[in-house]
This record gives sequence, structure tokens and C-alpha cells, in this order.
Amino acid sequence: MNNLIEAVKKYQQDEKLSDNQLTKLLRIDRSTWSYIKSGKRNPGIKFLRAIAREIPKLNSLVYVEISDNTKHSATEKPQNKRGGVFRDWVIGFPHWFRKKLSGMFRDN
Repeated sequence: MNNLIEAVKKYQQDEKLSDNQLTKLLRIDRSTWSYIKSGKRNPGIKFLRAIAREIPKLNSLVYVEISDNTKHSATEKPQNKRGGVFRDWVIGFPHWFRKKLSGMFRDN
């Protein structure tokens, strides 16, 4: 996680963005970014989606974060009435990114 947060901080510094400008870009609350930046809170799925959507050059770090912290392995595919937990979880990521993520959950 630290790699992703450090990369976002570096992006913010390189682009000369204030915290307010960065949170507007990512469409997240400023307090959320403050807690994440200070280490008081782990980034949630909304934050990861925002990074994937707005800062594409950090997608490899988002992918690593998701693959390291996913609760479902390739053999555990919990289902719900709407088509599965995984389907609900990835809604909001760009299409090509969802396709890459879905490969992590396919049986070989």
C-alpha cells in the first residue's frame, strides 16, 4: 500500500496539485485523502477506482494492491443474486481494467 500512496504523493508533487485540487480530480473527500495520506486509514475501493480512472500511469500499482488484498481466490467465487460478489466489486473500474482483474479470478 505504501508504494501506491507514495506514488500518488509524488504525482501530486510533480503536477503541483494542492490537496484540494487532487481530491477534486479524484472525486473523493478531502478528509479521506488526509487520513489515507497520514496512514490513519487504508484506501478503499472508491479511492482505488479513482486512481485507476484519473491517474492511469499508476494502474500497475492499483492492480498490485487489488491482487494482494483481494478476499476471494480463484477457487472461491461467492455468488449473490445479481451475479457474484466480484461483479459488484469491480463496477466503476474502466472496462479494460475490469477485464484484466477478471483474469485473476478465472479457473485455469
